[in-house]
Amino acid sequence: MRIIGIALCVTILFSSCSQQEKTDKYDHLDSRTKIRLQQYLAAGKQLYNLHCANCHQMDGSGLAKLYPPLKGADYLITNRNASICGMRHGHKGGVVVNGITYEQEMPANLKLTDLDIAEIATYVYTEFADTVQIVTINEVNSIMALCSDDLSK
Repeated sequence: MRIIGIALCVTILFSSCSQQEKTDKYDHLDSRTKIRLQQYLAAGKQLYNLHCANCHQMDGSGLAKLYPPLKGADYLITNRNASICGMRHGHKGGVVVNGITYEQEMPANLKLTDLDIAEIATYVYTEFADTVQIVTINEVNSIMALCSDDLSK
């Protein structure tokens, strides 16, 4: 009986710790921002699955040496504007992600709206780059105004 009690205590301890880790990620946000983030994440996940997951995979792991990973990708952090610009305008030429060069072209998707891109970017940066941030429509609009051939290469 004592062993069952100890096992139960250990189980409760581990489950409460894992639950604490999940809630801590968003604890610094006010309730309005949390709701907005959840809306962006839900829509962003759907859009990502529709437009991006075929190449970058559902879990953001990429596909061999053809398509780069998004999960843990240094490129997302160091090339934020180019990453966001590329969601609409595509990407030509080699890109180095986590020290590996990927040559496969990323096709343009000119039908994505600024809101679509904001939601996808929020999802990608929150789920795969391990940040908690809302990429706003205004930010995407500003980045799109600066997009040039150089930025999306």
